[in-house]
Amino acid sequence: MWYYIVLTAGSEKQKEIFEKELRLLPISEYSSGKCVLKDDAPEGVRIGSGGSTLSLIRSDNAYMNDKINLKHLLVHSGGLSQRMPHLSAYGKAFGLLPNGKTLLETKLDIYRNHLFDKLPPVSGIMITASDVLEDMQGLPSIRNSDADIIIFAHTSSLEVGTQHGVFVVDAKTKKLKKVLQKPSVEEMRKEGALREDGTILTDSCFFLTWPFCDQILNSDNLFNEQITEELCCYGDFMRGLGTEPKLDYIDDSPPKLAEYRRALANSFSKAKIQICELGKNTFFHFGTYREFLEHLLPDSALRNAFPDIFTSNVQKSKGFQIMKVPDSSFVEFSDGMRVGVGQNCVISGIEAEQMKIKISDDTVVFTMALNKGDYVSVMFKIDDDIKKKWNRLKWNGHDTGIANTSMWDAPIFRTGLTGWKKRERGFRSAKQ
Repeated sequence: MWYYIVLTAGSEKQKEIFEKELRLLPISEYSSGKCVLKDDAPEGVRIGSGGSTLSLIRSDNAYMNDKINLKHLLVHSGGLSQRMPHLSAYGKAFGLLPNGKTLLETKLDIYRNHLFDKLPPVSGIMITASDVLEDMQGLPSIRNSDADIIIFAHTSSLEVGTQHGVFVVDAKTKKLKKVLQKPSVEEMRKEGALREDGTILTDSCFFLTWPFCDQILNSDNLFNEQITEELCCYGDFMRGLGTEPKLDYIDDSPPKLAEYRRALANSFSKAKIQICELGKNTFFHFGTYREFLEHLLPDSALRNAFPDIFTSNVQKSKGFQIMKVPDSSFVEFSDGMRVGVGQNCVISGIEAEQMKIKISDDTVVFTMALNKGDYVSVMFKIDDDIKKKWNRLKWNGHDTGIANTSMWDAPIFRTGLTGWKKRERGFRSAKQ
């Protein structure tokens, strides 16, 4: 069992929301405690996943340093989820899956069943992302490992490698030579990342022993003070690893960021490393709607790896069992007896009741509660880049007349009451 499950939050408001969501989950089945860590950075300063990790190490070092076998699970979960905005109010960690559980619960199940008891009996931190599931079923026991860092790697294509950290491993010695960060295909070929079968090894989660965490703090005074630069626990921690690290990114950075990166590279260069290869189809990212829906398909790698992960693509909803929902679509928290759902759709929080509605293919529709008791319903195409700033914004093919903005910021959708809220207010008025 984890000692503490720690989620990161980017603001006080997000921290409050995460804490409320955690109270709804059976965390005691997985951990003796839980907390949400808000960035301790000054107002307006982002410290990233790397800064949050260092903050946790710094705050817990006095307690953890002499403990024998206590393990934190650190789930990086800050951010606005702009590529899946129906989750932006409460975070991807609490997004619902077709097993009726949240992404976080499902990750905790996997780690409890296939990871925790295989880790070495030493205190440390397991670091992972909130929008990813990793298949640990084929992981052998690593309890006898004496490594400072245990890295979990996945067999991937060159295309996948352009969006991840890539490990370059010596074919003969099997030792890590260097880590590339979101490299081009040309760079992967040049640096020797390709293996005999044409695949590469990409990053995901990793485990730091607490003695090594203590070593990081003692390596430079920078890490004992408030972090003031945005650091990545993948790009800035990992690139110092290996026998031949590629460190040109340090000199290409602004002065203060370069100072942090140089200190991290120096500290991580001294680490003893173990790479655990998890194999093909063991990394499942829920970063976009396309990725999410692809994982739901009957022949998907996710469903092959975890058959129990799929119960129904209609969750916590009424009426949609009557109107057939395609395998490629997902419906949650909705009410609609006469709603027809097209292919590749995500429907969340819609109260259609008896209205006859046809939702066209490739559409996202969701309702979100607002601060003042009102709600807003949002609709857009699944491949729309809602973060992109346009000279002239179009929505659903129509000119909005709004200039120099993104769909995320544009005042397109009206606020109002749901049908239930309207009835509730009408009932109260009648009583008065």
